[in-house]
Amino acid sequence: MPVIPSRFEYLTVKIVDGVAVIGFLESASMIEGDRVDKLAKELFDLIDEKKFTKILLNLYNTGYMSSAMLAQLIRLHRKMQSVRGKVRLCALRPPIVDAFKVSQFDKLFEIFPDEPSALKKF
Repeated sequence: MPVIPSRFEYLTVKIVDGVAVIGFLESASMIEGDRVDKLAKELFDLIDEKKFTKILLNLYNTGYMSSAMLAQLIRLHRKMQSVRGKVRLCALRPPIVDAFKVSQFDKLFEIFPDEPSALKKF
């Protein structure tokens, strides 16, 4: 599975069977406003540059997600819809699952327990 060389401060990226599997290097980037903006810029620049239409976000390193980051996920969802792409999430920790249920994000995104189960659904 090819790994895209890391020029990113907040992301890891690997390609598995045509799916961009994107991980996050630190959970603090999901909390702080300026870091959320930088992370979102990296994420959207990557998607625009590589023209990804299948994205799996691995949220294993995320223990908490701010409302600003949730807003970026909505933005990502809309962007992927506009290009007829798919975005799925995996490896959410219990506090994130709870937040997704409360905000009804679990109805917006397909959520899987791990990468292999998510990759099978692409």
